[in-house]
Amino acid sequence: MKKLFLSFLLLLLSLHLFPCQCPTLEPISKESCKSYNVIFYGKIDSVSSCKNGTSTAYFTIKELYKGSVIEHVKVNFDCTSSCMMNFERGEEWIIYGTYTKFDLLSVSFCEHSRKYFADQTKDFYELAAKRTFEQEKVFLRTELGIQPFIINNELNEQQKVFKPHNDQPSDINKLWLLLISFGTMGIILFFTRKKKNDK
Repeated sequence: MKKLFLSFLLLLLSLHLFPCQCPTLEPISKESCKSYNVIFYGKIDSVSSCKNGTSTAYFTIKELYKGSVIEHVKVNFDCTSSCMMNFERGEEWIIYGTYTKFDLLSVSFCEHSRKYFADQTKDFYELAAKRTFEQEKVFLRTELGIQPFIINNELNEQQKVFKPHNDQPSDINKLWLLLISFGTMGIILFFTRKKKNDK
């Protein structure tokens, strides 16, 4: 128990002693936007608890600049390492997300995603971005435009096309199949009995 406690203490200390080391990030450009699958400005509705090093923030998108998504999306993020992100309900963000798996959108601390600060003097993202939050929104609107959301019905139709089908026959077809099966079994039984009687 003592060893477990010491290991946990060392892990906590290492997170604080060795801060996240990100490579130098250039301000977002039209070219660097190509490396992201989904780009949007949105507000956080809720955040899940941290589980297995990952948490999920649930967003309502206010402006979609890139990607095919519905208005309400979930974004996965690291919640335990020294490069963990911190999302809270009610915050507004510009999200630059990539798909790690099909339909699993993720963000990283070392990329371009940034939070809105009511007090602009607290906006530490501005130093690397070389733009205010509002200026970045204008840049994205100008360069990428505002895209329409996928409607839920369209998404459902797409899923119907791509997922495996398990179509069941109608009740009348089931009855016909049953009658044909019994008829076939009766014919087989008749011929096997006749063969035995002939012997």
